[in-house]
Amino acid sequence: MKKRNLAYMFVGVMAMGLASCQPNVSSSESDALVSHIDSTVKPGDDFFMFANGKWFKEHPIPASEQSNGIFQIIQDTVNTQVRDICESSAAMANAEKGSNRQKIGDFFYPGMDSVSLNKNGITPLKADFGRIDNIRNNKDLFQELAYIQTVAGSPMFGFYVGQDDKNSSKNAVFVSQGGLSLPDRDYYFATDDRAKMIRTKFVAYLDSMYTIMGYDKAEATKAADNTMKLETALARSSRKREDTRDPLKNYNKMSFAQLNQDTPNIDWNVFTEGMGLAQVDSVIVGQPEFLTALNGYLKTFPMSVWKDYLKFHLLNGLASYLDDHTYMTAFNFYSKTLRGIQEPRPRWKRVVGLTNRALGDLVGQVYVKDYLPAGTKEKLLEIGHAIK
Repeated sequence: MKKRNLAYMFVGVMAMGLASCQPNVSSSESDALVSHIDSTVKPGDDFFMFANGKWFKEHPIPASEQSNGIFQIIQDTVNTQVRDICESSAAMANAEKGSNRQKIGDFFYPGMDSVSLNKNGITPLKADFGRIDNIRNNKDLFQELAYIQTVAGSPMFGFYVGQDDKNSSKNAVFVSQGGLSLPDRDYYFATDDRAKMIRTKFVAYLDSMYTIMGYDKAEATKAADNTMKLETALARSSRKREDTRDPLKNYNKMSFAQLNQDTPNIDWNVFTEGMGLAQVDSVIVGQPEFLTALNGYLKTFPMSVWKDYLKFHLLNGLASYLDDHTYMTAFNFYSKTLRGIQEPRPRWKRVVGLTNRALGDLVGQVYVKDYLPAGTKEKLLEIGHAIK
């Protein structure tokens, strides 16, 4: 559901204070905060809309966004400038090899080439699907799982390397519950009408994605139902959100040998090697009971179901980078159904965002050179030192 920017609550308080102190603001001394007031609303009925209503009327939430506000306006301005950096870099025929401009242009250009993307469809993933089809045992399964976790998402469980919560001088391997495609475990069990609607549309979305992969109607329906059953089992074994907030109960450090002993059906050696980690000695497990349940599901659910599950997570995680049909199929469920966003952002905004996230340091260096006035850095440092 679209929401108002709560920052305007502060603006509203300021506006009310200024209005009471300066009741007769002349047009030549227009106050930006007071100008947001909607005098058609009684402050005793809805103070928020009294203080900010005029701004909302003049700045409706765009159909491609969940909210609107000053930060969105600033971000749009920056995105327009970054777009110029990306487009000019992509247009440079003689950019120095290895330069920031060359890397930015090479990343940005294929994302904007919708003709090629639509022509190729999901062809770039055919080899990956083929490897998943050829899975014969747990070793193969966890080799593919590691690959998908490095390129597309986090099926089965959450996994990352980060600062040890009890020893900040060291990094640690973390394993947690996960593997769900809906935002939270409760989406799989809530009984309200919206939750039921989302589950129905999620199964339909699964069916559509398997159809895109080339499954016939009966195969797609079966794969969608089985994936939903598998994810529902994973959700049932997951702690509720409120139960993941206790840092002590969700910090369970154990040796790598103990982890292997407790969950023998999970090939941790193959998985960690596939993730680029060698000689793991210990692991911090968030929810041990989840891994125990997952260990059992690897036997109770046939390999064919796990293959379909991995295929979906691969395609689902990469849908934003593929053809328009695949992208819109994912958008209609995740953005429209779940978040209430009515239409996608223009392609240039999406690709600029991807470029900025992937090559942020390089884009930042060009941005500073092209858009920040000389002396800005020095002035900011001066302010920082003065505050310190």
